[in-house]
Amino acid sequence: MRRQRRRLPLRQRPCDDARVNQDISPNESLLLANLLRASGRDPDSFSAVVQPDGLVRVSGPRGTAFYPRGTWFTSFSRHLDKSFFDPAVPAPAGPRLERKGAFAEDGIEA
Repeated sequence: MRRQRRRLPLRQRPCDDARVNQDISPNESLLLANLLRASGRDPDSFSAVVQPDGLVRVSGPRGTAFYPRGTWFTSFSRHLDKSFFDPAVPAPAGPRLERKGAFAEDGIEA
């Protein structure tokens, strides 16, 4: 009796083709997760892969950015520090307060 080998679906097979996106190295992945946790963000809401063209694509809750492979982490950490990947913050609710020193309709300071 011949045993049949169970075949994996195409999407679950490992791929070494350079034309397919590859995950970043395990060390980079750990460094990325630590940076995100230290900045108060959820590491599961971000992903980073190396594209076939050599750029690292980082996706977060508010967008995606592409970085050169050699300097991606430094550039990404700067952008993260500037809140480029954070969700937009809604305007505060409630009545607007008038500024002190606002001019009345007749041009005289109130």
